[in-house]
Amino acid sequence: MRKSYSHTLLIIGALILYLLLTTGSVFTRLPWVDEALFASPAYNLVSHGYMGTTVMETIGTRWQGIDRYTYWMVPLHFLAQAGWYELFGFSLFSMRALSEVWGLVALAALYAIALLLSGNRDVAALAAALIALDSSFIAAGSSGRMDMMNAALGMSGLAAYLYLRESHLHAAVLAGHGLVCASGLTHPNGILYFASLVLLMFYFDRRRLSFRDLTLAAAPYALGALAWGLYIWQDPPLFLALFTSNMQNGPRLSYLKAPWVGLWSEITHRYLGYYGLAPESKGLSRLKLVIPFVHGVGLAGLLSSKSLRSRAGYRALLLVAAVQFVALSIYDGQKLPYYLIHTVPLLDMFLAIWIVSSWGQHSTRRPLLAVLLAALLGVQLLTSVQRIRQNPYGMSYLPAVTFLRKNAGSKALIMGTAALDFAMGFNGNVLDDPRLGYRSGKTPDFIVVGDVDFREYFRDFASAEPAVYRYVMTRLSNEYRPVYDHAGEKIYARR
Repeated sequence: MRKSYSHTLLIIGALILYLLLTTGSVFTRLPWVDEALFASPAYNLVSHGYMGTTVMETIGTRWQGIDRYTYWMVPLHFLAQAGWYELFGFSLFSMRALSEVWGLVALAALYAIALLLSGNRDVAALAAALIALDSSFIAAGSSGRMDMMNAALGMSGLAAYLYLRESHLHAAVLAGHGLVCASGLTHPNGILYFASLVLLMFYFDRRRLSFRDLTLAAAPYALGALAWGLYIWQDPPLFLALFTSNMQNGPRLSYLKAPWVGLWSEITHRYLGYYGLAPESKGLSRLKLVIPFVHGVGLAGLLSSKSLRSRAGYRALLLVAAVQFVALSIYDGQKLPYYLIHTVPLLDMFLAIWIVSSWGQHSTRRPLLAVLLAALLGVQLLTSVQRIRQNPYGMSYLPAVTFLRKNAGSKALIMGTAALDFAMGFNGNVLDDPRLGYRSGKTPDFIVVGDVDFREYFRDFASAEPAVYRYVMTRLSNEYRPVYDHAGEKIYARR
């Protein structure tokens, strides 16, 4: 009774901190272009009845037609947003709150997975608490991107299968693949959960599976393909052009020809880079290296214990983690940090397994375990609190858009990051075109150059597109004058 009470207190405390930290991040983190690109289709669906992305310049690019049909990404997140906005209204904070709610769904699913595979409430409660307070999890839960929804649906599919498989195998297969299909219709990373679910099916139930189960597994994907296909059928050639352009964008698939390089880059760029070894990291930000260190200790401790790694549930969890790590290493050449939402919760689970086992079996290790746990949670909380304290929304974004509201008329054309639309309105007067009209011939009234958007593009143009770089620099110096410079945001007005 007392242990059950302590589990409940631990989970409730972790959930309260998750909600406080995530809500703080929702209202303080800097809006960015991905959020606007993913908000635009849902906003247009609710406001105008069609699902086009209308915030970026497409003339002279491979994205022409995106303003009519959003074919560059699977559609379920846009539809979920549209329903959410009908209930709670449209805003940047409303969009982010949807991810925060999906974070609660993900936590419930991850708790269930940890409990079902370990059979230990101590492990499940500690794992849920570690995940809820993980700074990468909080970052995903306060972002307008679809990654948290993608992970929540995928994890829920795995949890549903594990919960139902012993007593209702057919229902387990149908529910698991139904949720995983929804994850795949939210983001292509749903393939991670499809592979994980298939692995779990054959790991636990290969002797029980029948042709009927395979048919049940295929049914959700057939229905999902039919539903998406009806939208694609509006303009199949445009879908093929836009979707393949997105899949080939940048170095996304660059490691398919050299997977061993992808594996090394996964560790050095996505993990160590995110946690403090990136070139731009300095000072206290390097403290985040404590996080992968403690995760590594937990994983090593689990793998080194024969009694732990021989348990069927833990072996299954290790296999799922291996599948997801290898898959992301090979097919995501961009090494995007927000995909950590798929793998870091599994590392938190491994750490919880090792700590709970060692705490009970080796009393002499308890001081060391307590220090590791305190160091991990301290850095996680410090990271999240520091991000909130910096408040780039209030310190950088809000003053810049306040200046624009006062000085730009309602019909003024503004070129800047699409994130400006959250304050200026998604009405077409903000155009995301870092080439500043080089291809379109358009002349804006104002140009907004931020440290984390257009200025990065300009640096890339210097080497990748020198003609565009010369045009941009000449246009800024000859046709425009700086009228605002504060906290990384610089605004130019037409002379």
